[in-house]
Amino acid sequence: MTDGGRKFSELRHDLLDPQADHYEVPLTFAATLRAHGSYETTRFVLRLSPKNHELVDKLEVNAYGDGPIPWEAIQAYSTYIHETIHWWQHVGSTSGLLLSLSYFSQLHSTMDELRECLKRFGPIKSLKRYTDEVLLDEGWEAQEKLAPANFAVNNALDIFYYKSYALRPRQAIQWMIKDNHFEDIGYMYSIVYGQLIGLVSGAIDPEFQFLPSLERLSEETLRLHTEGHEGFVKNSNVHLPYVGLHAIYEGQARFIQLDFLNRARDEPLTCEEWRTEGYLSGIYVEAFESFLKHTETEWPSSLSDPIVPLFLLVCDLAINPTRGLPFDFGHLENLIHHVDVGIRFAEFCFAIKDAPNLKSAIKKLSLEEYVEVSSELCKARHYDHPMAALEEVVRWAEEYPLVQRLMEEHRTFKFNPENLNIRVFLSHYISMCKDKYEHPHFFCWPGAYMAGHPSEVDFRQVWLRHLSLFSDKADKDGVYPRKWPDRSEKAVMETFNRFYGTMALYELTEQWILRDGPFNCDFSWMSDNYDEQSFRGWANDSFRKAFGADLSAFKILGSKPQT
Repeated sequence: MTDGGRKFSELRHDLLDPQADHYEVPLTFAATLRAHGSYETTRFVLRLSPKNHELVDKLEVNAYGDGPIPWEAIQAYSTYIHETIHWWQHVGSTSGLLLSLSYFSQLHSTMDELRECLKRFGPIKSLKRYTDEVLLDEGWEAQEKLAPANFAVNNALDIFYYKSYALRPRQAIQWMIKDNHFEDIGYMYSIVYGQLIGLVSGAIDPEFQFLPSLERLSEETLRLHTEGHEGFVKNSNVHLPYVGLHAIYEGQARFIQLDFLNRARDEPLTCEEWRTEGYLSGIYVEAFESFLKHTETEWPSSLSDPIVPLFLLVCDLAINPTRGLPFDFGHLENLIHHVDVGIRFAEFCFAIKDAPNLKSAIKKLSLEEYVEVSSELCKARHYDHPMAALEEVVRWAEEYPLVQRLMEEHRTFKFNPENLNIRVFLSHYISMCKDKYEHPHFFCWPGAYMAGHPSEVDFRQVWLRHLSLFSDKADKDGVYPRKWPDRSEKAVMETFNRFYGTMALYELTEQWILRDGPFNCDFSWMSDNYDEQSFRGWANDSFRKAFGADLSAFKILGSKPQT
């Protein structure tokens, strides 16, 4: 792709800049048409502005033929790449799989306890407020009676703590340590990884032939807590990461986007020019500036400096912990060191500081450079090599019939309805691992290859295999499935309907457990033909089928009486 030497002044924020913050669950999506792009973390939708949709669609149907591609179309496509990287992060990385499936686990891991709560206490919302009030009134003796409610509340809170801490650790820890329900970072990671492994085992390894033992995870966590090990006891010291998932995800996506744009130009821009225009600021450079600081490196003058692909490699390594999934945890004393993305990011920075020759090691963006530099970084900080972890996931697909059955569902898009959402995400994770095992350099530096960086492999088919499953449309703000040329439209639509048919249940369950006030049944984000009464009825039916109770039957604690 080339722009024919467009002027820097023709950069347009309305085409280039994605929505600033994807990671908080928005209350409304009315601003979507004013945003330029977003990926919604708990709704799994890639959205683009109408103008960007129009321009990207023209590129995908080759509307410009052999002629020059307008610069505004290239800018729009860079935003599409940016948001697709977010989809990759959430479905194709270990941290993203944990982040995505944790949303589902708050229901799946507590379904029996929630049904028991209805039997014991009746329909009461929220369970958190109810348990707090009963404990205040009756004291510690009420714990046995509240056991199922406490289990559901604590699990949901652990997921909430994990998401808050993983995304923005330095902001989250300030209020988490003051919360009576919060235990410690090690226990938090043990719980969410236990829930992840539980979901994965239910889909592909019920006998735990290759997944870590949940029994051992529980026993070792209890042992470390009893022994007062750092990070596993309330108020114990932990090494606080400088940046979290939010900054690393955004930094990775932004620098891949700008790498694509720079290579698509006849005259690449300097970092100072990008900064002057506002594209190297805020959350988009938080991780990069931390990387520069802790590797003792000055800001590069150009994105073509080898320090930029090294930063992208560090992001790739950081967001893909290997212990817990796919490998065993090993010594659980090292759990936080191994699985905390922010700590991994910092450790790789320190390794570069100790080996400054690595700052100029990546010039060709080759497979060999990816493997060799990764090896030196991981060996220096006692981490598994990423290729070993990818090879392990590939082995699953080669040796275990249940994994092969799942991947056949992925190929045809005809998924087993039981726990379909989990099967969809897990199959896409395995699929990306298989392609990444063959081409890790493409997934690390896709902006360069999408802009025509020399390669013996045509990566277009790899790119097309891993586009987001669900998106909006140029003229419609709902959610729609992507069409796939090698999958039947009927199978795609059935999977789409079943996937989103459960979304009300996931949202309402979270509200029931943690959120005070009446149930919020606003699902307008799902459809352009939104009818509030119909969708509320659909949401109520979904909830009643799962739990046997209508939303209208719930006693709402702490709500103000209507006047």
